Amino acid sequence: MIHPVDRLGARIVADGPDHLRFFTDGWGDSAVFDRIVVPTESPLPIEVDWVSEAFEDAIKIEVGIFESPATELPDHSRFGAVTRVTPGSGTDRMVVLMAAWNEHDSRARFGIARRLARKGIGSLTLENPYYGIRRPGDRSGQVIRTVADFFLMGIGAVVEGRGLLATVRTWSMTPGVAGYSMGGNVAALISSTMPFPVATAPLAASYSPAPVYLDGALRGGIAWDALGDRQRAEPRLRSVLLRASVLDRPAPSHAASAVLVAARSDGYVPPEATRILHNHWPGSELRWVSGGHATLLWLRKAALARAIEASFERLVRLGRVS
Repeated sequence: MIHPVDRLGARIVADGPDHLRFFTDGWGDSAVFDRIVVPTESPLPIEVDWVSEAFEDAIKIEVGIFESPATELPDHSRFGAVTRVTPGSGTDRMVVLMAAWNEHDSRARFGIARRLARKGIGSLTLENPYYGIRRPGDRSGQVIRTVADFFLMGIGAVVEGRGLLATVRTWSMTPGVAGYSMGGNVAALISSTMPFPVATAPLAASYSPAPVYLDGALRGGIAWDALGDRQRAEPRLRSVLLRASVLDRPAPSHAASAVLVAARSDGYVPPEATRILHNHWPGSELRWVSGGHATLLWLRKAALARAIEASFERLVRLGRVS
């Protein structure tokens, strides 16, 4: 049963103003779908220029900028931004936190990052391509106007997340990756391609964007008219979104260290989509939490932080730290 807050969110998505809809400019450059693939080669570290530093209750907060290794990104997203949050006493664990859908403000992830810092775990909060300061300058409202935009944003986030994990290794720290909703799917994709062990916590995550955008609440936000005849457009869109499926890749050697979290009444990410990801990764842990998609993020940040912490503990316990 879908949580009432998620049901209300679905109505707002479906009945809201047109400027909030996505894919309003159609498919975009369809060649992108075949030209760009989820990378699997060993990633190179990203050189981050740390430009500011502050302290807050014994927690160190730094902001850095970098040139994206994702070469297909448009100019407005060419340079990325990342915030590093660490315990003042230092740490030997660092998790890359990936962005959720439409997350132009990273306060939710900062809430998790601060909880992690108090547990002795550092974090890197990545601002996605197209989001925040990386959004197109000529667009208000929804910035993802084409399916190609969505594809470029997602693959760009995967490339950058992989590079940041390689960077963490150069700091002689144990790397981890996590994210909520879309960020959880991206985190799982990243983890499935890594050539070295990574603590992994997909939170309210699907194995692919397809079930989320076509079977959940966000379905009502798609500008179907811009994609052509709906009966033809929907199968094509599902096929494109399934190109970012974790199921297409064998479970990584560190799959058993993964800790997944799912909301029982999630109206955005079908709970079965999380269960399928869990089943694809033998030995992984799936933690069920009462409530819906929105309430899990609003009210259960401590539980999400505990899952990330547990993924590091499992990685060590299973002897997967390299």
